[in-house]
Amino acid sequence: ITLVIIGIISAITIPALYANYTENEKYSKVKKVYSTLANAMTRLRADGGDMVFEVQDGNDDNMKNWYDTYLKNYLVTTHVCYDTQGCWNKGDTKYLRGGNVYCNATGKGIGSNIITAILNDGTFINIDSYGKGSIWNYFRVNINSEAGLVVFFDINGQKKPNVTGRDIFATVFTEEGLVPAYRDATKSEIDSDCSSMGTGYSCIQKYLKFK
Repeated sequence: ITLVIIGIISAITIPALYANYTENEKYSKVKKVYSTLANAMTRLRADGGDMVFEVQDGNDDNMKNWYDTYLKNYLVTTHVCYDTQGCWNKGDTKYLRGGNVYCNATGKGIGSNIITAILNDGTFINIDSYGKGSIWNYFRVNINSEAGLVVFFDINGQKKPNVTGRDIFATVFTEEGLVPAYRDATKSEIDSDCSSMGTGYSCIQKYLKFK
């Protein structure tokens, strides 16, 4: 009888403990990656760098020149891809509500004319330029410049689920530094977007506990 009781209790508590552990692990990983990207911007500014917030030219040499000029010395990577395959998951990237995020059909990443890279801890990052209006419409961040750099990061690389708000999160490089998606949104907007009806872009707020 004692063994049966112990077995029942274990069956109830162990899955809950494991779920709590993995969720805490995710919190830690999101904060770590965000800190790494934010520190890159801070160090760039401290060294007198003046970030240009547009990477729209699909020419590999120009994209490489942009990366080498602004970010290469501030991020530790194992591989960098200039609008090519190899630094982002090969399958579809999904919204939290379902449906595909716009991804390059050849598996290069999210968007077009993009730079992707693999950090030394295995995290995938995806850098793309967005205009001021698009950054507000999609990511609820107000910026003063006419363009900003949206940086998606996938905390577990090639592994699934490859869903925004679960293992893929959105940030924006601005003239102020790095800010999380939905920084300027209301709490109700954040809650609505980080749900089964939303894109999942606002979920980074949950993990960073900004609001």
